[in-house]
Amino acid sequence: MPEDIPGLIALLWRHERTTSPRRGPKPRFTVDSLVAAAIELADAQGADAVSMRALASALGSSTMSLYSYVPDKSTLLALMADQVTASMRHGDYDHPHWRARLDSLAHDNLDLHLAHPWLSAIRAETPPLGPGIIGKYERELAAIAPLGLSPVDTDASLSLIIGFSRSSAVDLAAAVAPDPEWWQVAGPALAEHVTPQRFPLADAIGSAAGAEHNAAYDARHAWRFGLDRILDGIESMTDAENV
Repeated sequence: MPEDIPGLIALLWRHERTTSPRRGPKPRFTVDSLVAAAIELADAQGADAVSMRALASALGSSTMSLYSYVPDKSTLLALMADQVTASMRHGDYDHPHWRARLDSLAHDNLDLHLAHPWLSAIRAETPPLGPGIIGKYERELAAIAPLGLSPVDTDASLSLIIGFSRSSAVDLAAAVAPDPEWWQVAGPALAEHVTPQRFPLADAIGSAAGAEHNAAYDARHAWRFGLDRILDGIESMTDAENV
């Protein structure tokens, strides 16, 4: 968490503040260019790869010179999160049917976290103080508000959808195609331990699911199934059918 909260807010909202032209030579970098470079680094190598030293190396600069733009890594991470959130593509949240709006909202968040997996790792360090994240919150609330839920339930419904989308993105990113050769070896070795007599439900249900998905686990199916159940649950909280 950045120590200078007013300074962080000033950087997050820098494009909405009027500043006087700086005297002297034109700065080599801008806050925007540093944030863009840090996002590129995180997209390629993950959040742990982002540091002021690594960023300086990528830019061909000294580490100390960057501190005149961004005071610390926590501030940099907050700027990065707000920027990718502000730049995310979003669907039609004015669709006449509420379920289509929320389905689109969920997919947008899934795509955001698939494109920037490091967001999940840093979310506890990036308070929602910037125009990108607050603007996203406002836009997404507007998709749910017509359902007429209480303010608390509206906020909780949005948090549920976003949280599920974020965790599903992690599962989808980690999903790999089944390795037939691995199962050819593992299958016979497991067979003597995992028997229908000992694990009847695991054998019957697991076999049926595995045959359906051609894998022990299908992250895409789990995403679609889970999202549909979440939307069913939200629908049960309201009598609106087409809002």
